[in-house]
Amino acid sequence: MPRPYIFIITRRWILAGAVLLIGAAALIYYGSLPLAVYTLNALPSNILYDVMLDPGHGGIDPGGIGRDEIYEKHFTLDIVLRMRDILERAGLKVGLTRDSDRDVSHLVENGTRHRRDLLGRFQLMNQAHVGMSVHTNAARSKSEHGAIVFYMEGSYIDRIYAQITLEELERVQELNHDYVVPRNNLLLLKAKPPVLLVEIGFITNEQDLQKLLDEGFRQNVAQALSTAILKFIAWRGGEQSEP
Repeated sequence: MPRPYIFIITRRWILAGAVLLIGAAALIYYGSLPLAVYTLNALPSNILYDVMLDPGHGGIDPGGIGRDEIYEKHFTLDIVLRMRDILERAGLKVGLTRDSDRDVSHLVENGTRHRRDLLGRFQLMNQAHVGMSVHTNAARSKSEHGAIVFYMEGSYIDRIYAQITLEELERVQELNHDYVVPRNNLLLLKAKPPVLLVEIGFITNEQDLQKLLDEGFRQNVAQALSTAILKFIAWRGGEQSEP
């Protein structure tokens, strides 16, 4: 009698586990983004880079659109490529979620293109010690302007990173407001390493757009954001080395 009883219990647990796995897969496939995030974060990921940089949007997704069909995706890529050069000269190994006008939806099999693109960027962020996603903003009101720095709500480390970044960015661009903004609903901020989402300015504001069209401004922004990353890495190293 003991042997069949053990077999029945084991079989029940196996069946229960299979049902849970199927249910989890169905939820991920049919749109449960939080569950997909938790699942991806639970998977082991190799750290391949010191920094992962994400130029917002790309390919079929133009991002924000300014006058005369000027697309956000081109500005973000240009700034991130400049950041890569600066950080590599500083000795860091830098990864990019994209290095051309494309998205990364090919990295994830299921879901809409937009959702696969987000999860693909999320996966790549987990391959680095620190990350930054660079965007330009858009608003109905053309008077909205200036930079914004978002960080993961409730994370002390991320808030320090955001504050350092805001202070460096303020040297080269006006701020939309003079404080960092906590958020808990932006996917990339939920990655394992500290990650920020930085809005350089509003593509729908003429003043900000003129700045973005200026190569010198884009270089200054790239330098400011790169300096912030280097300062944060140095701060974090010192923090972790203290007894």
